[in-house]
Amino acid sequence: MSGAQDTTNNVDQELQKKLKMDTCDGGKEKARLKSQTSPTVQSPRVTGLRQKDAFKAPLPISFNRTTSLYSRSMEWQKTGRGRFLFGPSPNHSFGPKASLSSGTPEPYDGEWRDIGMIDPSNQHLEWHSPPQNVLIIKKHMDQDVTKQFKEMVKWLMTEKVMTIIVEENVLCEELVAFDEDFQTYSQKIKPFKAENGNARPSVDLIVCLGGDGTLIHVSSLFQSQCPPVIAFHMGSLGFLTPFSTSSYKEDIQAVMDANLGLSLRSRLKCQVRRMSESGVDEVESEFLVLNEVVVDRGTSSSVTHVEIYCNGRFLTTLLGDGLIISTPTGSTAYSMSAGASLVHPSVPGIIVTPICPHSLSFRPIVLPAGVELKIIVSTESRNFTPMCSFDGRNPKEMNKTKYLRVTTSIYPIPCISHEDHLGDWFNSLGECLHWNRRETKRTSSFKRQQKAVNGQR
Repeated sequence: MSGAQDTTNNVDQELQKKLKMDTCDGGKEKARLKSQTSPTVQSPRVTGLRQKDAFKAPLPISFNRTTSLYSRSMEWQKTGRGRFLFGPSPNHSFGPKASLSSGTPEPYDGEWRDIGMIDPSNQHLEWHSPPQNVLIIKKHMDQDVTKQFKEMVKWLMTEKVMTIIVEENVLCEELVAFDEDFQTYSQKIKPFKAENGNARPSVDLIVCLGGDGTLIHVSSLFQSQCPPVIAFHMGSLGFLTPFSTSSYKEDIQAVMDANLGLSLRSRLKCQVRRMSESGVDEVESEFLVLNEVVVDRGTSSSVTHVEIYCNGRFLTTLLGDGLIISTPTGSTAYSMSAGASLVHPSVPGIIVTPICPHSLSFRPIVLPAGVELKIIVSTESRNFTPMCSFDGRNPKEMNKTKYLRVTTSIYPIPCISHEDHLGDWFNSLGECLHWNRRETKRTSSFKRQQKAVNGQR
């Protein structure tokens, strides 16, 4: 026992020494310890991983809020350095037939090539084979949307000979189910559900008819790889839906010809975990969110009291109404209403925004996309249970035996760009949010009369 304990203490000292050297030297390569510094120990949890990703000598595990779960992340135990701040490289496969174009320029030489970063302006769609199955997600019980939906279905079936898939409740809508002229087409539509123990129908392309909430609904349906999405504006806001239905035929044809760019909207992987007294860390529920995950006081009137950890490091304690952890896409939603900055979707990052904090100095911050956040109910909080929701759905209860773990997911939502990744975003800022718009100073009536006499405008 003493020998094993000495080995563990030596590993801890080496890790601390390594962290200190990285901090003092700015993380230079010469300050890094070689992998042989501390022996690696194979673990059944990392079967199949590369040797360099294997666990180091295991750290002692106990239910202690300062030495195990809360101050050292799992990545710390795996590598001894914490997480890679650039974030994970996104998955480049989008459904069964689409991927990021192989003609996309390679990342820069040297260190950037190892990171795998690609210029967002060079992201384009590529089809391995012509798309056949189209999933149409529409805003429910809307007469105008349903009319456009039926027109689009007829065109796709007759002229493009494509298979149409819709949600089951769409076929039950009154304007669809009792339209005799549409019966010929509705009978050929496949429901988007598992039947007879089989998986859901394969989807090559997703067409959204609605507003921003419709796209968020798509994200909830595809919790791993998501096919390319073309979103048509038929909702109330339309910040995430740049296409107009007036030219839907040309736009869909351009997508099928792969002549449009892609905007990869990152998502957050959110896990509600439970740590038992025996040290077993279990995932109770997991969701991928496109906008944000929110921790608030729920139905309680007490203040939210939680602790925030980043890569195992204690950051701060929140006393307030709640906390918003959002993606760059979600920075123009709830996070913006709470006072955070607007962040372009191509910027890799995680936005942390307090909701009505007790401390006026607690301002929103933007963290690197590669960090791991943990939200813990404080031991000093009163006997109440805060709630966390994911894109406004799936409310889950938290307590002192549970915590929320948030990281960047490798599965983004590949949205088809109308112009380009910059043009679409700034157009939405101006048209939907009226960003920095104001009335110009009006000319006085006397000056208007003088200009009219002189023939000026």
